[in-house]
Amino acid sequence: MLRQPPADRRDLPIRHLEADLAVVGGGWAGVCAAVTAARAGSRVVLVQDRPVLGGNASSEIRMVVLGATASGANNNRWAREGGLVDELLLENVYRNPQGNAVFGDSLLLDVVHCEPNVTLLLDTAVWDVTKSSPERIEAVRGFSALDQTVYEVRAPLFCDASGDGIVGFLAGAAFRMGAEEKSEFDEPLAPDEAYGSLLGHTIYFRTKDAGGPVPFVRPSFAIADVTQIARWER
Repeated sequence: MLRQPPADRRDLPIRHLEADLAVVGGGWAGVCAAVTAARAGSRVVLVQDRPVLGGNASSEIRMVVLGATASGANNNRWAREGGLVDELLLENVYRNPQGNAVFGDSLLLDVVHCEPNVTLLLDTAVWDVTKSSPERIEAVRGFSALDQTVYEVRAPLFCDASGDGIVGFLAGAAFRMGAEEKSEFDEPLAPDEAYGSLLGHTIYFRTKDAGGPVPFVRPSFAIADVTQIARWER
């Protein structure tokens, strides 16, 4: 039994990790960056704030990888990704022909686990950045809910693949949110005027025939009138 007397305060235990490259964010972008660097001989620490890898393409959100084909939404129907993305997509077809999102999670975890140069920190949210100069990040700190430990990762190079840009934001980098107007970069599909709206969320679900009526108790927070939801008809 571990016993400790009362104290004025306590600090969480800190583990210090050194790497050639620290990748923050374990979606497909972060996984590909970490694995590619590891295969080239770099020591990599991959920090992911969720219990699974894959980000928006994981079983938690299930926004599948679209890539060059955009799932048939454009004319590039015969296009395909290259490099590690293509390797992972092909391996997923072989291992997971039914397209089960949970099996997709296990594939990414397996690929990362097989790289001896990658140290993976799951359920670890980066919340602090240390800089050695105004232009250089020295270390990032993340808190792991799994073992109640703070991890400090030091590296000469950092990759912010967090999606929300947490490392860049904490480091003070300039940023912008929203969509620019088409005239700025001559993008024909961009809006006519700049705006600050962001993409929403889509809820993916599966159904099955239960063979009879299934009771449902509406939770207190549920909206009784669906017409209260913006763009509810869509």
